[in-house]
Amino acid sequence: MTDEQDDDERLLRDLNSSPINALPGMVWLLVLLIAAIELLLTAAGYGLIGGPSGVGWRIEAIQRFAYSSAVQSWMLETWRFPPMHLVRYLSFPFIHAGAMHAIFAIVLIAALGKMVGERFSAGAFLILAVLVPVLSAIVFGLVMGEDQLGWLFGAMPTVFALVGAFTWMRFRDAQGDRAKQRRAFGMIAVLLGARLAFGVMAETGPGWIAEVAAFAFGFGLSALVLGPGSWRRLRARIRG
Repeated sequence: MTDEQDDDERLLRDLNSSPINALPGMVWLLVLLIAAIELLLTAAGYGLIGGPSGVGWRIEAIQRFAYSSAVQSWMLETWRFPPMHLVRYLSFPFIHAGAMHAIFAIVLIAALGKMVGERFSAGAFLILAVLVPVLSAIVFGLVMGEDQLGWLFGAMPTVFALVGAFTWMRFRDAQGDRAKQRRAFGMIAVLLGARLAFGVMAETGPGWIAEVAAFAFGFGLSALVLGPGSWRRLRARIRG
């Protein structure tokens, strides 16, 4: 069995296995944060906490913590960057449209995070999970400008950042075999298809722009500095 087939089987096992699994610590932290926030908003939506106003907590959370391209355009035009808007770049992956949206992201983060987190350092994984979604949101905002549809929330950019890292792992493991290197990009096609299918049910809009950007950043940063041995190889090239 090839390394590529082994990776595919492991990923399928992770997707089908119990969510209570031996995940790296940083993956657990990310999954638990998303789950805790979604539990809070879902409970409020059902009136279990927050009283009558709890029903509107999700909408209020989106308005206050989701990313807005119009807000980014305003900040760039006025050269003002208030903390209440800067926090959106970090908070938007933790706010979801509903429970199914959050569960979909959690399952993918757990499966991909296990694969990536076992081979990347904790610091590299943290950069993938935090910095790449920020960069993808910036790209999304530059493309969307002041468009009123330019809202971004949910952890799918984080998922696609991990897909980028996972694709780089398979690309590197192919060791120059061009057929295997091409197949390494199959995961991004599958995930884009799944994203479009899920969008029909729960999420619409131009979020795919941020997701494709996150994939590109995840792959590029893994190849340059974050992947195992990447920084050492980059330094060797610079010195050579």
